Amino acid sequence: MRLLKYSEIRSIVTRSDVVLEVVEARNPLEIKSNVIEYLAKGGEKEYILVLNKCDLVPKYVCIEWMRYFMENNIRALCTSSLKGFGVKKLKQLLLSYAESKKPLNVSVFGLPKVGKSSLVNALKGKNSAPTSRYPGSWGYTKSITIYKILPGIYVIDTPGFIPPDVKELEMLIRSLPTDNIPNPVSIAREIIAKILQNNPSSIEMAYGVVSSDPLQLLEHIAVKRGWFFRKSQEPNIDEAAKTVIRDYLNGKITFYSRPPTRAVPDSS
Repeated sequence: MRLLKYSEIRSIVTRSDVVLEVVEARNPLEIKSNVIEYLAKGGEKEYILVLNKCDLVPKYVCIEWMRYFMENNIRALCTSSLKGFGVKKLKQLLLSYAESKKPLNVSVFGLPKVGKSSLVNALKGKNSAPTSRYPGSWGYTKSITIYKILPGIYVIDTPGFIPPDVKELEMLIRSLPTDNIPNPVSIAREIIAKILQNNPSSIEMAYGVVSSDPLQLLEHIAVKRGWFFRKSQEPNIDEAAKTVIRDYLNGKITFYSRPPTRAVPDSS
């Protein structure tokens, strides 16, 4: 997997007018990088946080997250590249920026598996083709592609990146193929614990098993699926763990977090 280096991110941001950072609407704070926001705002670029996969969470959760980021001086939009939600609104916003700045160069950043490429595909549409050059910068750079999505508006599609300030769990499961993740049982237990805390019935809905113990849930899933080690006939919890990790990433398990609540000032 080709991942962006910090120097590449900084160079691309410098050549951009608008910077889109794509995260998941399910748990944006665990995936959002302060690095992208810092570079964009430090370079006086327009910074937009795109809360993608909004079809996987209730509408009120998206609204809560948009309000939360707005209160923290971050413009945020909810989109679903799969369903097409919010894509038109994002295009309209880019067109409004292009009224005062053409050509408009828009870079798109995001961790692997957040739906960044699908969002780029939704923005560029069926008839868009890559261009070998956009004003003010280089032509093709390996793994970086530029698309003309609207008259005078260019989107720079970048590889994924793994910044140091992203939660360790998300960094690990998104930077490696699931089969290559070391100790998948430990990772799956952490994912299950997080799901049980935020969405208690989700594991039962997804797998038809019930327990408050993540390890026991993995055993139940393995038994229910008929996964056993040949020699010992013990439940193959490694396979169950990998399934949980994949289903978490693919949105097959209902999971979402809500914004932190602000402490109410003491009126006494």
